[in-house]
Amino acid sequence: MTMKLTTYQQEMLDGKHGETKQFCMSKLTDFGEAVEATEMVDLVLVLNCCPIYSKDRKNPETAKKLAAYDLGHSALYDPIFKMKDAHVADESGTACGNDPYMVQFDKAEEKGYPWNFELPGKGSFKLDPEMVTDLKAGYDKLTEHGWLPWLSCNPYFNTRIPKMGEYAASSESSAAAYINTILGARTNRESPVNTVYCAYTGCLPKYGTHLDENRAAKCIVELDDEVRDALKGAADWAALGACIADKSMNRIPAVLNLPKNMGPTATKQIIACCSPGMNDPMLHLMGFTPESPTLEAAFKGAMPRNPERYKITMDDMVEMFQQINAIAPPPGAEPAKPVDIIVIGCPHATFEEIREVARLVKGKKVKEGVQLWVQTDTPSYHMAQHYGDAKIIEDAGGKIYHQTCMAMTPIRHYPKGTTIATSSYKYVKLGGGFGPSWIFGNPDALVNAAISGVFKPSGRWAA
Repeated sequence: MTMKLTTYQQEMLDGKHGETKQFCMSKLTDFGEAVEATEMVDLVLVLNCCPIYSKDRKNPETAKKLAAYDLGHSALYDPIFKMKDAHVADESGTACGNDPYMVQFDKAEEKGYPWNFELPGKGSFKLDPEMVTDLKAGYDKLTEHGWLPWLSCNPYFNTRIPKMGEYAASSESSAAAYINTILGARTNRESPVNTVYCAYTGCLPKYGTHLDENRAAKCIVELDDEVRDALKGAADWAALGACIADKSMNRIPAVLNLPKNMGPTATKQIIACCSPGMNDPMLHLMGFTPESPTLEAAFKGAMPRNPERYKITMDDMVEMFQQINAIAPPPGAEPAKPVDIIVIGCPHATFEEIREVARLVKGKKVKEGVQLWVQTDTPSYHMAQHYGDAKIIEDAGGKIYHQTCMAMTPIRHYPKGTTIATSSYKYVKLGGGFGPSWIFGNPDALVNAAISGVFKPSGRWAA
């Protein structure tokens, strides 16, 4: 099957707009043939991973480090970086930027952050200096090519917000789910291979969840009233997302009986369940998802007479809290569990979350030897600095930072016996098999753990 290309797309493929665009279009047309796409879509946003740009990948010592720290996508950029006058397709209205990575560049040598810290009696971790240099080299090269330096997993909040019906290409899974579910724009959970090529062409074959038939709800998941009225903390919303994913069993659900008011933290936490819990980056949150004003619309006109329905109860929520905590439980069965690191923000903490942490920790002190980390996006970081929330967190002994992603941080190299507590279902699921023990809880319990050094469950869900 041959795709129908626009005049400009054909010109890119023919090399009339430079070597880089021709190279990337040839890759995308090959992919389009493979997925039997009939046309390309124009993109308003491309979100990919920042590469570690090494000029000597074959050096044995460098190759060993790359095997430990790189996600495997970096070499894809190498031929493009060698091309003359390479530039992303921002002239077409495509905003291109990258996921966060492992270090905040201006604090690379400072201690007490995920890239450079010590746990008394257990050991320390510091990101390899060569990898820091090469990561900065990749960042600089992308900036030279016109990529926007947002280093964020949620630029759709405040940097480039796709509108309903527009198309995006996101290799960041939670971003893809948010773009589809809350904004009504269209993206797949895209391959980081494709997103490299999308950035330089501004287009992508139309396939997957670009298409109506692949966005249709297949079942109904409904909250009971008790659950709906009890949702409060960030972990509550994350656990609800986990329950939705569990009930829907890899089918796109239409979710009923949600609270009428859900802020940015609530929607972010619910939707992040798509990353570790579902095949498709899409939920129909009835009352919130723009393309789903009715159940019939959510099912794309193919609603069965008796659709499969599932209920989420308080028992389901309690069981999910216990299950998330059981992925890699700390040794022992004591109700108060010693904790080393508290992580707020995966996906990046909203400004709302930052202010909550500041309110909870104000006037208190993080216990010596315990790390309290709040990771956020660049705009929220600077707002927190401007309005004083960052100072409150730092005066208490915590750290707030941007440009980084805990899910991409090599925690398998953290000291043995490390216990991490978080309000992120996504982070527990993605990091649960890499060595540390995990605790899942709401912000009030997490801040209390930072102050006391032990985690005690709070809220109605946890046992």
